[in-house]
Amino acid sequence: MIDNDRNDPTPRRISTLALTGGGALAVLFLALIAWPLISSNPIGTPTGGANPSSASDTTVGRTMPAQQAAESAVGKNDPAGQADATGGRERAIEQSSQPLSLSDQARNQVKDVISKQRAPPVQQAQFEMMIGSAVPGQVQLQDIPPEITQIMNGYWGDQYVLVQDKLVIVDQHTRRVVAIVPGVA
Repeated sequence: MIDNDRNDPTPRRISTLALTGGGALAVLFLALIAWPLISSNPIGTPTGGANPSSASDTTVGRTMPAQQAAESAVGKNDPAGQADATGGRERAIEQSSQPLSLSDQARNQVKDVISKQRAPPVQQAQFEMMIGSAVPGQVQLQDIPPEITQIMNGYWGDQYVLVQDKLVIVDQHTRRVVAIVPGVA
């Protein structure tokens, strides 16, 4: 008996599946190539603050969120607190985060004091701008002027760095962010 493979439906099904799969892959490939050319948002960055190229004030980098104006009650009221091996002070600083309450008059006074210090502002923070975040050792910090500790009623002995127009106060013992004061530089 002679086999006649021309009438067997199995190779046709395989051919049809291969053509369909190849066509789907071709469409996907073309879509991936064409998307960056026709889209105003080629990498699919979410709108509303996650795009660092916009004028948004909610990020400091590609994926780092930032707080607007905040302070740590522990960092403000207990500047002599020492870091311990278990990270208790770091946790306390982060957990005591609260909105910054600073009057316009006090903010202007802080702005005047900072302008007299002539500390160079950093355009891009190399750390996450949130209360409790660690500031790397390579970031140069300045000692906070006594006038600011009097105006803000706290942060004695701490240090600061200017990031764009924000005063970022850093705990002297743990190098953790304890306050963010916008609009002072």
